[in-house]
Amino acid sequence: MRFMLVYRGGVVPDDQLDQNINELWGWLDNLKENGYEKVRFAGSGRKIVSRDSIKDYSGDIFGVSIIEAGSLEEVVSLTSDWPELQYGGKIEIVEAIGD
Repeated sequence: MRFMLVYRGGVVPDDQLDQNINELWGWLDNLKENGYEKVRFAGSGRKIVSRDSIKDYSGDIFGVSIIEAGSLEEVVSLTSDWPELQYGGKIEIVEAIGD
């Protein structure tokens, strides 16, 4: 089964930023090394495009991963130690429809 994880950032104290970034990359690398993560995207410079306008993105999404796992429960368990959780971060899990 395929899932998309949408990462929403929390509020990380300035003195924890470097450590948090290292922990986040390590957590993501672990997903990949264990065969779960198939695609990773992190970035900035985002826009919101609608029929009427193009605006700067001001939300809290800072990345997504596409992963493969046996069940939704397995994915939930994989996210339980995501480093950003301690700072109020959230992960949205979306299951792919079909193959």
